[in-house]
Amino acid sequence: MRTSLLSLLLACATILHAQTYYYIDAIAVQPAQPTSADDINIDLVGGLSSSGAYIASSSAAVTGNTVTISIVAADPGGLAVIVPHTETVNVGQLPAGTYTIEFNAVNAGDFAPEPQHTFVVSGGGSSCDSLEIISVWYGAFSDTAIVVHLNNGSTNIFSYPNFILLDANGDTLAAETTSSFGFVGESWHILAVQEGAVLPTGPFEGTLQLWTLFTTELACEWNTTFDLCPPPPCADLVPTLQNYGGGLVIGLFNWSITDTDAMVVASGQFQMTDTVQYDTAHVCLPPGDYAMTVTPLGDPTGGQPVFNVATEGFLSGPSQAVTWIPPVPMPFSFYAPCADISEGLAEIAAGTLIAQPIGRGVRVWRTDGGAIGPVSLFDAQGRLLARGASNSAELLLPLHDHAPGLLILQTLQSRLKVMSGW
Repeated sequence: MRTSLLSLLLACATILHAQTYYYIDAIAVQPAQPTSADDINIDLVGGLSSSGAYIASSSAAVTGNTVTISIVAADPGGLAVIVPHTETVNVGQLPAGTYTIEFNAVNAGDFAPEPQHTFVVSGGGSSCDSLEIISVWYGAFSDTAIVVHLNNGSTNIFSYPNFILLDANGDTLAAETTSSFGFVGESWHILAVQEGAVLPTGPFEGTLQLWTLFTTELACEWNTTFDLCPPPPCADLVPTLQNYGGGLVIGLFNWSITDTDAMVVASGQFQMTDTVQYDTAHVCLPPGDYAMTVTPLGDPTGGQPVFNVATEGFLSGPSQAVTWIPPVPMPFSFYAPCADISEGLAEIAAGTLIAQPIGRGVRVWRTDGGAIGPVSLFDAQGRLLARGASNSAELLLPLHDHAPGLLILQTLQSRLKVMSGW
């Protein structure tokens, strides 16, 4: 009994000798569920011992999975009242794991519940999570190339990148040669089909790999189902007229695209002025063989007008110089490996309106090159999201803060359903 009483007296003497100017009642980690990508702060919630007490210093140090908070409180004197105070200590980013909080305290007491001394940092994902693979298709004008359309929403440029496409057995179907320092935002990547590779017909299970640093480090990998053909009924084609120099090209040029039955499937008009020496249009065509013809409506004026076909990303196909008498058709194949698959699909009626989500908007265009006119875009509840009009064959309707789902595009003649996926 005498020993216990002596211990109690010594403990009381120790408490009286060690002054406590800051009482820590609770510990709160911010954010509450931190990830390895977060800047972490620890809030020490408590009270100062008087109106004059203050925190002289506070800091945090991390050793392994232990966060040690050093805190010094002082009290030069003041009213003897408890003053609520929250001291925020920055820890910074931490690797994923479970961490324990300890204190190196001077004139501060830790009275927080024991469970609050432990917190978990989860993995914050990787830059790969911000990469959107928009499409993996055949090259529109080549059966020996595959094009990866990508949007990079991260700050990582993936230094010296290249893509490799594998089949379900792990055999390489196509590979890209590194040709850039990295990529930011939207980009297109051309993969050469490997010699002897047998490309699957129709959808197939495969793996798309992204390598960096000249194919020395595997950065990202997607195991999914691929279809190298664009979805029916058609894919975007960009007819183009451009001046290659030697003077100005002035005038109007009719253009048309015919199929193998010599039927006109799309047509329009290019205009070149003293300030515009490049003109384009957008049409939507099923895979197959076609011919494009450009007919000048006036006499030569100078320059070197050349027409060609291309796809998004400025991926060009065949080109040919404009001739006056007679106009010479330029044959081209469009997604040739998919032509057999597309046989039997209903032909696209002249004037068909196509709408496709792209980025944070909806791209609208007519397959015949005609004017779109006024359009309105509504969500599934009938709320107006965007409105626009165009005298050309193409229009981009921007969208902001819209959840994925069904959209309704309305024109003067029709209504069209659009599924947004952002």
